[in-house]
Amino acid sequence: MLDGMLSVEPWIPPAVPDLAALAMAAADAAGVASLRAWPEWRKGGIGFGDLPPFLSWLGRQEGSSHLVLLQPREVGALIPGARTAPLPSGWFEALDLDALARPLANHPDFPGGASVHLVHLPGGERFQVRTYGSPAPELVAEVLKRTSHIQIWNLAD
Repeated sequence: MLDGMLSVEPWIPPAVPDLAALAMAAADAAGVASLRAWPEWRKGGIGFGDLPPFLSWLGRQEGSSHLVLLQPREVGALIPGARTAPLPSGWFEALDLDALARPLANHPDFPGGASVHLVHLPGGERFQVRTYGSPAPELVAEVLKRTSHIQIWNLAD
């Protein structure tokens, strides 16, 4: 627990319930007629489309749950000497956040729901975030501190 009100820890999605089934139920509830992509359990992470599985961190801030999704290829680049294959250009902007986040926000591990934060690291000590739910940039920055050698993060414009 940080500052008595903020905590973060890795979250490995359980294989059950099936994320595809949660995605279909969430799409039905939102009145979405069809999905082109949905999250899936892949290699202990959250897969989506052709992207490598996301690392996921669960944060709790003032009684609310937050799920922070990071691309290991970007986080790995922060480790001195690490080599990673580049992600497709524009992946962050093009990703269908609603299709990814809607079922995760209603996952049974998060009673009362969760906000979902998709993170992109454009370089340096800056991060970009797209949020489904309530923003929590301090919580995202804390997750980044835990996953890299950089200890001060700034939200990019």
